[in-house]
Amino acid sequence: MSVDDARAAARTILRGEPQAAPITSTVRFFDSELNVFPGVRLPLRSMLVESPTKVILVSPVGTRAELAAIDGKACVLAEPSLLHHKRLAQAIAKLSPRELWGPPGFAEKLPEFADASVFGADPWPHDDLLSFTLIEGAPFRNEIVFFHRASRTLYTADLVFGIVQASGILTPLVMRALGVGRTFGAAKLWSHWIKDPAAFRRSIDRVMGWPFDRIAMAHGEIVEGNARAKLFGALRERGLI
Repeated sequence: MSVDDARAAARTILRGEPQAAPITSTVRFFDSELNVFPGVRLPLRSMLVESPTKVILVSPVGTRAELAAIDGKACVLAEPSLLHHKRLAQAIAKLSPRELWGPPGFAEKLPEFADASVFGADPWPHDDLLSFTLIEGAPFRNEIVFFHRASRTLYTADLVFGIVQASGILTPLVMRALGVGRTFGAAKLWSHWIKDPAAFRRSIDRVMGWPFDRIAMAHGEIVEGNARAKLFGALRERGLI
C-alpha cells in the first residue's frame, strides 16, 4: 500500500465509511530445464500469481504441475523478454489465455503473436496483483522485471543469474564465460546489450524503489533475504550502475 493509499484508508476509517476488502494474492513457482544446445541445460522457472478471480503466469515452462495449477482459471500470460518465448505456443494451446502480454518489439520479432498487448504501451490492468517495469536501454532484450507486492518478490528473466547446481556437461563452462559461474551475478553480456546506459540506470532505480526482499530468477536459485543489497551489489560489480 502506498502512502497515499494509507492516508485515504485512514480518512475512511475516521469517517466511519466501509472499507474495500484488500485484494489477496499468492505466488508460486514452477521449475523445468531449457536445452540451449547439446551439453548446455539451464534451469527455467515460471512465476504464477493467483487471486480469487484470475491468475497471471510469467514465462511459462509447460510442466504438468504448472498446467494443473491453472486448469479452469482465467489466465493471463506474460513473457518477460524478447528471448523468453520457447514454451509460449504450447502454453497458449493448452491454457487458452484471455490475455497475452509481451515486451516492446515482441510482435515484430514473433508475428505469430501479433495480438499480444505490449508492456509500457498498453494499459496494464493487473497492477493490483503484479507490478512491472521495462528495463530500458537494452533493446535486444527489452526485459520486463516484475514485483509481487504481497510476497515482496522480484521476478527477473535474465537481469541476474544464480545457477548453483548446473546440469549439462558444458553448462559450467558457459556460465563461467558469462562471468557468473556458480554465484549470483549479472552476465558480462549486459555490457554489450546496454545501448543507453542512462536509460538502463533509470530503470534500475525504479526496480530498486520496490521494497522486495526476495528475488526469483528464471535461471537460478531463489534469493531469500537481503535481496535488494545483493542485486545492487551484483549490478555494481559488473559496472552497470
